[in-house]
Amino acid sequence: MKLNAYAKINLTLDILGSRPDGFHELSSVMVPVTLCDNITLEKSEELVFDCNIKELCSEDNLCVRAAKLFFATAETEVYASIYLEKNVPFPAGLGGGSADAACVLDGLNRLFGEPIEREKLFLLAAELGSDVPFCLLGAPALCEGRGELLTEIKGMPTFDAVIAIGKARLKTPEMFRAYDSAGLPPRSDSKRLLAAAEANDRSALIASLGNAFEPITDVLAPETKLIRAEMLKSGALASHLSGSGPSVYGIFESGEIAKECAEALKKMGYFAVYCQTVGR
Repeated sequence: MKLNAYAKINLTLDILGSRPDGFHELSSVMVPVTLCDNITLEKSEELVFDCNIKELCSEDNLCVRAAKLFFATAETEVYASIYLEKNVPFPAGLGGGSADAACVLDGLNRLFGEPIEREKLFLLAAELGSDVPFCLLGAPALCEGRGELLTEIKGMPTFDAVIAIGKARLKTPEMFRAYDSAGLPPRSDSKRLLAAAEANDRSALIASLGNAFEPITDVLAPETKLIRAEMLKSGALASHLSGSGPSVYGIFESGEIAKECAEALKKMGYFAVYCQTVGR
């Protein structure tokens, strides 16, 4: 069985405050994008995992953790071999590892005749990480709580996009600590985006995009600010950070303009790829 594990971008990311469990209360509109990893699953007598990037071949890989959780829950005596072709940059705020975990959970469930009900599968996904339930859903959604509470957004338009990443690498816990120390006021971009989506107002939707981490990354990773500026200079309708970074995305009026921007960023030495958001 061959599957695609689609990355995501955060169209909005509002941080509403700290939680007693150590996480933060979030309100984020996320959408899948066509940039993806490729996963191959086959039944096997033992659990085997391999990857085109050897440094990722460990017991701690989310693919392995997802598989172990699935088999412990399904109580099957047959296992699987998993091969991951990694294309999504990491760590980058694109949910690549979460997408892999969700893909393995869903793929194994289908491969073995769906022994686990869909609702239970989402509970398993939440055990693996905050973004894994969204990746399992595979559709635009408002993500609340620490990211695991999902409300699917129907009728979300699709966009031509560019994702670009510089050399900086940012750790999510450090980003949250820096955000807390900065004392920034909470944002409400998600509410504005949902209202624009309900009104079918594409311009207002694009104008509502944003990310609460941007004032932090502007300081800790100035490259992200430069990339956003280059995207806007190249014709992006909007450009923002995805997740806690360091990936930056731009939304474009057409695929042609987006592809030209991606090529220009590549010439500047950045990783850059054209893709499209996925609606439903």
